[in-house]
Amino acid sequence: MNAHEVIVVGGGPVGLTHALGLARAGVEVTVLEANTEVGTTPGDLVYHWNVLPWLDRLGILDDLLSAGNTEPHQFYRVGSTGETLAFDLGVLADESPFPFNLHVRQAEVTRILLEHLGEFREVTILLSSLLTDLVQDDAGVTVTFDGPAGEVTLRAGWVVGADGSRSAVRRRLGLSFSGMTWPERLISVEIDADLEVLGMYGAGYVIDPRFGAILACVDPGSRWRYIYAEDRAAPEDTIADRLPGVLSKALSPEVADARFTWSAYRIHQRAAAAFRVGRIMLIGDAAHLTNPASGHGMSGGLFDSFALSEVLAAVVSGKSDDSLLDRWAEERRRNFVEYSSPTSSERKKFVYNLEDDSAVEQEFAPMRRIAADPDRMREWFALARSLEPPRLT
Repeated sequence: MNAHEVIVVGGGPVGLTHALGLARAGVEVTVLEANTEVGTTPGDLVYHWNVLPWLDRLGILDDLLSAGNTEPHQFYRVGSTGETLAFDLGVLADESPFPFNLHVRQAEVTRILLEHLGEFREVTILLSSLLTDLVQDDAGVTVTFDGPAGEVTLRAGWVVGADGSRSAVRRRLGLSFSGMTWPERLISVEIDADLEVLGMYGAGYVIDPRFGAILACVDPGSRWRYIYAEDRAAPEDTIADRLPGVLSKALSPEVADARFTWSAYRIHQRAAAAFRVGRIMLIGDAAHLTNPASGHGMSGGLFDSFALSEVLAAVVSGKSDDSLLDRWAEERRRNFVEYSSPTSSERKKFVYNLEDDSAVEQEFAPMRRIAADPDRMREWFALARSLEPPRLT
């Protein structure tokens, strides 16, 4: 007999979002998190406009809006000339109830998810619980983990791996994680400075052969996130020595003197060989990885989560058979391989890999035409809908 209906492995935003979707559908959920607490990393900052209606249906958007700030603006800036194009999500006002992006820290997202999960008696969150084994049969899954008091074994009907890029669930399944690792590392810097004085607002991109970057406002008027790339052959232990020079040349000497914190990480394009194996599913970074230039990483993981919550709840309740899970897994993997990953790769090349100023001009010219035409701008933003899952239930 299965004592637990669903076990979710991983307590990041994607795993907790999935757990909340299941709980709201009346499914009993246990979350296993290897760390002593959740939400401790900086994580993603920008939640895109087309994710917001799904968060609203989940019942957490109002709290997220109170904790963060809404940003209708995006910009594209040529590093060598300072030319800046403004893109305004307000052009979507007639077709979207939320024509803006939401900037909110991961710690706040986690706090809000935990508060809502705490309303459900059927939800259990186990911290310091490191998965060590999975064994499934026709009736369920036996899950073993190291907990605070030692080894624990639980029995569940279904397991969802939301445990990130180094997913223990994926590894226990023996699934390949094919793809590639980019030759650059990304440096994410949070700067105590107001970059609006430099003509930047909301979030956007600096397009430059040497100093291409992704930027986003963390706290209006006082703090920004700046993500640039460097060759991984450069020594990692001297990043802090190089950083002020990069900020000075790419932004301004005044910014280089501001207080900042930073982290470095590798970037990948990878997908698991399958997103479902029997009674076990993978979502988010456990299933697929992409570089952050398009913002498809977090959005894609959340769409995995939203769609699987509906499908798995229907299967657990007996309203649908488990072939629906195959449809979900095939659709989400196809979406990543055919849309999300190639789109993100092209955007990365646009931001970080243009060879010279003539290449910048060639790639930037179409952006001028889009910025000058509200209809083209609307179509440009609407492309993001390709990331959304179809209704399967």
